[in-house]
Amino acid sequence: MMINLMKQHKVEFKRIYGASSTIANDVRFDSRHVKKNDVFVCIKGENHDGHTFIEDAIAKGASIIVGTDEDLLKSFYSEYEDRTFLIVEDARLAMAQMAVLLSGEVWKKIVTIAVTGTNGKTTVAAYVRSLLNQLQLRTASIGTCGIITSKEKLDFHKSTPTTPESADLHMLFKQLEAEGEKAVVMEATSIALEQKRTAAMTFDVAIHTNLSPEHLEYHKTMDNYKHAKLKLFKQAICAIVNVDDEGMSRAILDMYKGKIVTYSLKEQSGADLIALNRQTDMHGTRFDLHAEGELYAVQAPIFGDYNVANLLAAIGTAMHLEFDLKAIVDVLSAMESPEGRFEVMEQYGNRKIILDYAHTPAALDQLLVAVNAIPYRRLIVMILGVGIRDFGKMPQMAQTIEGRADEIVVSVDHPGFNEPKAIIDAVCKGFSDSVQNVSTAQTRTEGIRLALDLSQEGDIVLLTGGQINGAQIVRGEAVLHSDHAVIQSYFEEQHAKKIRSTIS
Repeated sequence: MMINLMKQHKVEFKRIYGASSTIANDVRFDSRHVKKNDVFVCIKGENHDGHTFIEDAIAKGASIIVGTDEDLLKSFYSEYEDRTFLIVEDARLAMAQMAVLLSGEVWKKIVTIAVTGTNGKTTVAAYVRSLLNQLQLRTASIGTCGIITSKEKLDFHKSTPTTPESADLHMLFKQLEAEGEKAVVMEATSIALEQKRTAAMTFDVAIHTNLSPEHLEYHKTMDNYKHAKLKLFKQAICAIVNVDDEGMSRAILDMYKGKIVTYSLKEQSGADLIALNRQTDMHGTRFDLHAEGELYAVQAPIFGDYNVANLLAAIGTAMHLEFDLKAIVDVLSAMESPEGRFEVMEQYGNRKIILDYAHTPAALDQLLVAVNAIPYRRLIVMILGVGIRDFGKMPQMAQTIEGRADEIVVSVDHPGFNEPKAIIDAVCKGFSDSVQNVSTAQTRTEGIRLALDLSQEGDIVLLTGGQINGAQIVRGEAVLHSDHAVIQSYFEEQHAKKIRSTIS
């Protein structure tokens, strides 16, 4: 599209070198993906500075170069006067603004919902997507599980594990809107909010789940972490708030000036939505929903109080979007959960294998409470140290599981550039000296197989953590991984061994 940088009011800049009117197609931050007439934004990351790739972007046909180093961009202009060089104060903000401009502000044409919190983002996003689709509002989701439309999962390579960079985000909005999606629910991580990936737009709904220590390797302090998440509520029309969360709910309620829907599991909380008389069986959870002065009987195929809270967040979202509460309650029995979130596998003999992404001490604690509501003979649990996260919480994972499982396997998720043994050692520091039921495995695949080896008929095998976008992050590379494939392969091998032993 043809844009006039001097006449538009979306992208803030300090100075411009070159033509103010030019053709601009898509926004790119990786020079390897630049095509003719794209806009290349020089982003400074942990390992690379986009300014060093300007020449490559120009060679590939970029029409506009956006950056913060004025002397460098001015020198490039003297050599490439047919290109436009835009000097900005904040490259990440400029990238978001440019992405909004070139997408034709497509975010305004769809209902936008963002979920933030330490735990539960993926599940809440899945519940919102499932619920709104059940209510006939075509809704897609963006997050750790990938890009899922109202009909299918898209083959889209995200540049980040959860929340896409703004350039990708608005490209996705444009694609989803063109394919007929009417709403998008997305996970908004603290790092994404801090890096302005969701800047230059307003969400129809912002959902808060909870706050506990996480990502301190990036934010350094809990105060910084909380304030990063609070930024979402400065760009939303409505806030859905978990008043049971002591970490952040009060801060949201104190600062937020828009419409608020609150939810709780506590009868005396005074929240707009309260789940009472909760009961769990093998098919899911039943509870009484107190809302708008009435009680509604709810049955949903979900497990654990924390997932009841996640479901309340989705219900609150649908209510804000003016769906009838009875219509909402009527479809909750058909709710779909995300892959790898309390996913129960029962096809491998008389044992249950449960996959759940729990990767923080708080999430692990809640998960164990939920699992204990299901009958079992023995409980085998695999816990992980996540190499690309804060090492400080690793011993807390051990402290959380100690004394609560018959067998414990300690393994590694996403080692990054760390040695697996160092990660395992960091986790095991949290165990007391008397613990004897702990085994270790240096890869997730080995850990799963070891946990299955330790199990028998009637047991529950609880595999926590998990892949991000179908991969493990190892030394900067995404190595394909599937828990389902590992489990299936294990039992196929066991079956083959049984046949061979019978024949012999």
